[in-house]
Order: sequence, then structure tokens, then C-alpha cells
Amino acid sequence: MRKNFKKVGAVLTASAVALTSIFTLGPAKTAEGADDFVVEKDPYVIAEEDAQPYNTADLKLTPGLTYVKDGKEIEVTGAIDTQSFCADPTCMEVDGKIYVYGTTDQRSYGTENSYTNDKENGEVITNKYQTKKLSIFSSSDLVNWTDEGFIDMDKVFSDSGKPAGSGWAGKSWAPSALKYDCDGDGKDEYYIFFTNGGNVGYVKGETPTGPWKDELGELLIDKGKIPNGMGTGIIWNFDPAVLLDNKGDAYIYWGGGNGSTPELQKHPKTSRSCKLNISADKVEMDWDTITELDSYYHFEDNEINQFGDKYVYTYCANWNVPANNQYIKDGSVSIVGYVSDDPLNVTSDPENWQEGDPKFIGKILKNPGSELFDEYYNNHHHMFEFKDKYYMLYHTTALDQFLYKDFYAQKKVKSYSYRNLHIDEIKVDVESDEPTIDVKPSYAGPEQVGKFNPYQTINATTQSHQGGISTAQLEDGKVVVDKIDTGDWTRIDGVDFGSNGATKLEASVASATTQGSIEVYLDEALTGTKIATLQLKDTGADTYETLSADLENVTGVHDVYFVFRGTDYRVASWTFTEKEAPAPSATPTPGTPAPATPAPGTPVPTVTPAPSPTVTPSMDKVSVAKPAIKSVKNVKGKKAKVTLKKKINGANGYEIRYSLKKSMKSAKKVTIKKANTLKVTISKLKKSKTYYVQARAYKTVNGKKYYSSWSGKKNVKIKK
Repeated sequence: MRKNFKKVGAVLTASAVALTSIFTLGPAKTAEGADDFVVEKDPYVIAEEDAQPYNTADLKLTPGLTYVKDGKEIEVTGAIDTQSFCADPTCMEVDGKIYVYGTTDQRSYGTENSYTNDKENGEVITNKYQTKKLSIFSSSDLVNWTDEGFIDMDKVFSDSGKPAGSGWAGKSWAPSALKYDCDGDGKDEYYIFFTNGGNVGYVKGETPTGPWKDELGELLIDKGKIPNGMGTGIIWNFDPAVLLDNKGDAYIYWGGGNGSTPELQKHPKTSRSCKLNISADKVEMDWDTITELDSYYHFEDNEINQFGDKYVYTYCANWNVPANNQYIKDGSVSIVGYVSDDPLNVTSDPENWQEGDPKFIGKILKNPGSELFDEYYNNHHHMFEFKDKYYMLYHTTALDQFLYKDFYAQKKVKSYSYRNLHIDEIKVDVESDEPTIDVKPSYAGPEQVGKFNPYQTINATTQSHQGGISTAQLEDGKVVVDKIDTGDWTRIDGVDFGSNGATKLEASVASATTQGSIEVYLDEALTGTKIATLQLKDTGADTYETLSADLENVTGVHDVYFVFRGTDYRVASWTFTEKEAPAPSATPTPGTPAPATPAPGTPVPTVTPAPSPTVTPSMDKVSVAKPAIKSVKNVKGKKAKVTLKKKINGANGYEIRYSLKKSMKSAKKVTIKKANTLKVTISKLKKSKTYYVQARAYKTVNGKKYYSSWSGKKNVKIKK
């Protein structure tokens, strides 16, 4: 979903909640050569008469997303996408990074009965969900997020050459992500399942960001073709959720809607589960396993997780939950769910629960509109584990309300339901007799997981918070900061420059003007330490060239602000260069006399240089790639067979550690001493216990071992 909100001069000079003339119409300022864009995210637009001069001495920053609660203005840093509108999140972890996918909320314009996605066609109206695009964001620390662009169904083709967008994918909502090595080559393929508004299909990618292919060229789940009459009870044949469990089996869950009677509101029975068969060239439904789910007060938003050995099925409850319901207290349109031992039978009737049935958790997440942003709406969510903690993604209308508050006051509505994504940490306990999942939605979001590494090419869209920027996806797939105006800014949190520090900053910029610059500050914009100013040069609107500045004394951990002056330019990336560590100097031993100066005419003896000593690389100069565990399976004799996905080039072997505790406390280890050996069996395990397993590679240099980081965890229950 891309934003088409408009900002005016009041945004620059007053509180973000006191916006005026929000819907000032008129074409956005666009640099020459903008035809190279595949898609542009609708930007904030500043009226020409309200724009600040690029060289103003009294620069006003564009406000970032805030919300006013009890008269207090609060910065909303828990939002992932403050430069666009997006909903219905899902995610997957790839190589230590979380990739989030969501429905692209494109603005509708015109009238409620006649509308398009064309912003020249009148003023904005209520969300009509007219999107053929899915948005992608990524993060390695869950605070700083990079805009990775779109999956555009008009540009995803089947083997027949027909775009999905003109075939079955006329819309794209509510994605669910899965990675799977479908051809056994040790490399994962990436699948995004989603609904076209009434049925379910998928696209397949070579990487988490594509390129994407419409592998089937048709729907995966067509309601009219579901066998044995199992499709007739589904009101909404959409909102898929997919899972690859720790046994290597894949499942899909979908459906929704509720009837008009109290019984059909309580027990709609409109969702389904089914096993998936995934091969190198297609995904198929195993229709023999399709199961009707009796999910209590189900509305929409199917989600599935495996935490330990438990299957956790969650969804959005409907609007008809009685206020005094003992199982979903204060729970209309909240996230609720079940814990089950069976991946297909994941529901039960909590009012008639029997031993062995899946357990109803009840309310997990109260509707964020009631908790934070004073607007109820249906909600979608996704839970995931990352670096030994648990998190939930969900959406709100915070950005919509922030940008259009005055307009809604005039129209006497709360919002037009354009949504943006949020994230919070959650607490998960599903192994106990009374399973719980707790989350309290917040404005701040989670704590940063680790520090941000500046010594890499950083996409300029990467930010923890920002004011005023837009982004655009170029023909080559690159995503850049676009529609920049004087006073706009981005921030990256927790940037670790280390003890050596940064000596240089480079930016890849395409500019149609010389009238502007980029100022870089530490810790606070404008009032913090300014470390660089990058002066624009006229490169041409389509040509990206490097602007650079030398840096001094930039060490330690800081928040970094990029403050923009001027317009008609785009920024693709930032690159910091680390200062080289000084070479150690030889210090003479105390008391050693200085060598005597030979008398004139005395022959100088020839000195044969001593051989250079062998230098053992330091820990930070020996790089070992992290392995991945393909599977952990219980085998007879209270043993577990661990299989790694692929050989790590340059490694000498692997360490496997296993523990009864998810924290890996008191873990035991086994060593694989050959890089080509990818399997090992762990013995002497305890029956009926669940073990957590990780792997790391090692490389031996001059007799010393250097290790990779630990892989993600797999778990296995010892049953035999």
C-alpha cells in the first residue's frame, strides 16, 4: 500500500496534529526523468507557496508520526512503515533478517460510487482495497526498517507469459510467507500465498525480494472447486496462512466470515485447514486432509505458528462477541486463538471443552484501536520468533489519523481506513496446562535487537523514524528516497561506529539541481553534532553519482539523522568507511641503549632481514558463514538425527549444541570434524522431552578455531 497523503506548510511549522489544508490538490513535484519509475508511493505534497527555501537559516523539520493521548504528543516509533500505507502483515526470517510482507493500501479517489487509484481524479475517499501489489520491508534489528519495494502482480508472469494481475490476481490481499527447499539443492525458494479478494493463489521467488513467478498460472484454492462440498460452508474464501513445521510438513489455513444468527456468529465454521504438497514445479493441495475448523467467533485473519511442539492457530474475532463472554473478555475484533498438538485439528468449542481438545487461549491482543488510536477496525496480525524473543506484527490507522486529522474533523469521520504496520514484543507460554500469549500494543514498539552496522551499503530508505519522505521503486527494482522537500529527514537508531570510527560518508544521489544539500547529525537533528554536509550537484534526474564527505571523530554508538534541503533529487544509498586501526608501534625495552652512530668511514655491515613472522588473523578478520539446520528428527533409541542444509565453504567442520532449555543454557555439544559431513546423530536423550538444537561452523587457522554465529533453532520431541 502506498501513501497518497498530502502535507502542507502547516506540517512544517506546527504540531503534527494541527494539520491544515490537508487535501490541497495539485500535481506533486516530480523531477524530470521520473518515467523510469515502475511504481511511486504517493508522497506527502507541500504546496509551492508553503515550501521552505533550501538555504533557510531557520529550518523547520517535517514532523514524524505522532499521536496525541490525554493532551500529550507521543512519538510513534513502533510503526514500521511511516512513509506508506500497508496492512495484513506476515513475515519470514532469512539469514538473520526479518522480511515483512503486507497488503499495499493504495489510495482511492473520486466518489464512493465512482473511483480509481488516480490521484488527479478528485479527493481521496474511503479505502476500496484496489491493490495488485504487496509491500516488502526488512530489518535485522526490528527497529530500523528498509523499504524493499513491491511484488507487483502486473509484473509477475506465468510460463504462458500472462501476468498474474490480468489473470487470477486481480487483487492481492493478506499475504502469508513460507521458505522451502523445493528441489533439494540446499537453497530455499520463497513462496507468498495471498487472496485475490475471493480465492487463494501464490507466487514464488528466487530470493525474499524476488524476482517472482506465477508458478501455477492459476488459483491454488478456487472455492467452486473444493471437493466433497467442503467449500460451500466458507463465506470468505481468503486470508491464507501457511506453515512448514519442524517435521518438514507444510500446511495451509484459510477462510472466514460469520452468519447472521447468534449460533452462526459463535460457530461460523467457515475456516479450513489442509496439508500442502510442495514439489520443484508446483504447490498442490492434499484435499484428502481438508478439515473444517470450528473457530469460536471467527471473523477473518487466519494465522498459524509452531512454538515448540505446539501448533498455535490465531485469528481476528468478529464484532458479535458479547461484552460478558467469559472466554473472550472485552474481545470484539481482538486477536484470539488456540493451542493444539495436531496441525490440522486446531480448534474446539471452549464451552464444551474435553480433555485432549485444542485449548482456547482467549484474547491475545485487544483491538489496538481501543488500546492506542481510538478507532476500532478489523485486524490482521502475525507472530514470530527472532533471536530468542517473540513478536507480533499488526496494523492500525495511526498514520491515516495523523495526516488527515483536520480533514476528518470537517467530514465528521474518524478515518478512511488506510492502514500502516506496527510491531511489539510478546510473551509466549504454550507448553503449560493454561497456555497464554500476552501482548500489550505500544506506541514505542520493541527494543532494538543488537546494534546497526554502518559499514555496509545502506539503502537510503532504511529508517527507524522519519518525517516527510516518500519512496519509489525504479525499473531495475532499486528502491530510493524520493519526493524530498526541505525539512524532510530520516533517522537510523543505534548505529555502532566502533572504536576506530568512520572516516568517510558517501551517498548515491540523482539530482536535477545544485540547490540543496544533505546534513548528517548524531543523536539529535539540527541540535546534535553535525558530522557532514553533502552538497548536491546536477547529475541529471536519472543518473546516480556519489557525493562524499570526510568525517572526524565519529566513534561509538549513536542515532544518525539525515536532514534534507532542497527538492528534485533522490537518494539511493549511504556508505560509511571505517577508519583503519593504527599499526602497533615497536616500543624499545627500558634500559636498552640506543645504537651507536658509526664513525665516519667505518664500513656499515650488511644486515639480513629476519623472516616475517606468521601473523595469525584476529577474530574480526576471519569470517565463517553461518550454517542452517535442514531438519532434526527423532530416531529410535532416544536419539536425534541432525541434518545441515549445505556445506559451508572454507569451514573445517561444525559444532552442534542441544539443550532442554530454549535459552540454550547448559547446552551440550557434539562436533562434526569434516566440512562435507552434514549429518550427525545425538544419543542418550531423555524420552518425552523437547530438545532445542543449533549449529555453527568453524574454521581452523594456525591451530586456532574461529566460529560462525549460531544458526536458528530447531526443536525435536523425543518420542521413541
